Amino acid sequence: MPTLDLQSLIDRHKVGNMQRRVLLLCLGVVTLDGIDVAMVSYIGPSLISDWGLTKAQLGPVITSGLLGLALGSLVAGPLADRIGRRKVIIASLVFFGLMSLATALTTDIVWFSILRLLTGFGLGAALPNATTLVSEYAPSRRRSAMMSLTYCGMTLGGAIAGYLTNLLVQVASWHWALVVGGILPLAYAIIIASALPESPKFLVRHSTRHDELVSLMKRVVPEDIPSDTRFSLDEPAVAAKLPVTGLVARRYRTGTLTIWVGFVAAFFIVYLMNSWMPIMMTDVGFSLTAAATLGLLLQVGGTIGNLGIGWLMDRFGLHLTVAAAMACAAVMLVLVALAPQEVIVLGILIFVLGMFTNTVGTGFPILSAAFYPTSIRATGTSWATGIARFGAIAGAAAGTALVAAGLDYRQVFLVLLIPAAVCILAVTIKGRHAPTSDCPARTDVGAATVTSAAAP
Repeated sequence: MPTLDLQSLIDRHKVGNMQRRVLLLCLGVVTLDGIDVAMVSYIGPSLISDWGLTKAQLGPVITSGLLGLALGSLVAGPLADRIGRRKVIIASLVFFGLMSLATALTTDIVWFSILRLLTGFGLGAALPNATTLVSEYAPSRRRSAMMSLTYCGMTLGGAIAGYLTNLLVQVASWHWALVVGGILPLAYAIIIASALPESPKFLVRHSTRHDELVSLMKRVVPEDIPSDTRFSLDEPAVAAKLPVTGLVARRYRTGTLTIWVGFVAAFFIVYLMNSWMPIMMTDVGFSLTAAATLGLLLQVGGTIGNLGIGWLMDRFGLHLTVAAAMACAAVMLVLVALAPQEVIVLGILIFVLGMFTNTVGTGFPILSAAFYPTSIRATGTSWATGIARFGAIAGAAAGTALVAAGLDYRQVFLVLLIPAAVCILAVTIKGRHAPTSDCPARTDVGAATVTSAAAP
């Protein structure tokens, strides 16, 4: 019976309609994720006004959602490696949609924070699995570009959240922003359930789903594939009882730790700015509309940067591109701190800053997906994202402390040079000591080539 290496089969064809479908559907998942994550920062001023809160009291609202994101990522990765990426994505959409609707009914800060924690749990499961699924459909030469395009949904969602929330708050109230943020993922879950296929690389590891894999690959590539074809993956299958233990096996340990440290530092920067920029800008005299515009420019810059970073990573290498982007971000942090306090000037600088900071956050999941084999890829990507969420929590909490201490946005941006330096160092170490490879060497917890069972 014929045997085909699955990745080689994908690589020898152009990106087809099925791969574009997966990309667009997963882009929608990530966009909804971005809308819900960013929405709270834009309704923050309304919560302060309606409930008589101080800025310090608003901190738990932001950090609770980020904690939920972290926990959701840590749980969802190993689960997706066991039951499939598609099922986890659908369940996460339904869960965070329901939790967002419930949050709209709250009347105090305690229940709001608890429900944001639960909402974040669902959100944390969606993002890494959507990007992992895209990576497993992509030809190797286009993987970074396709994954970075998927990540555009985060910044696109953040931009949509700014003006959608502002519109709904002015027309009705902040409650309706959360209602819309709940209805959209519930409706989209129905579309995903009917249109999104499972990962072929997940299917090849489950012999009972061989017929499903053959049928799927006939739609993915324009090639005649006999029904009795055997598929294989020329990569190790990590033989660990728990997928998480494979991440710290000798072969992967240095790469895992440097990805985690660099990703934490990058998310510290991104989430401090995303969570507190509207409030910091209104504190120095900008109107709510002007502050929302600056936040929008940060997200739009990130979206445009994401369109480019994948192409650059495919062309110049993953590690060099990520390190260079963070170095450019550090320069922009200094320029924003030194610039005159004018909307146009700051808008241009913040737009460019967003191009670099958000794209670095996109770069780390791409590094993770390329570094780990299929058997622990969802775990590796999800755990990297989950660990990075603790950097996001630290960034939001640090923003709470810095703003409460009386620092303005100039001083806060200069403080962010510290995590920027940490990120550059971590990526440099990984590039030298744990280079990315789609076919890693044998690992100390056991490895074997993965092959699907023959058809009956």
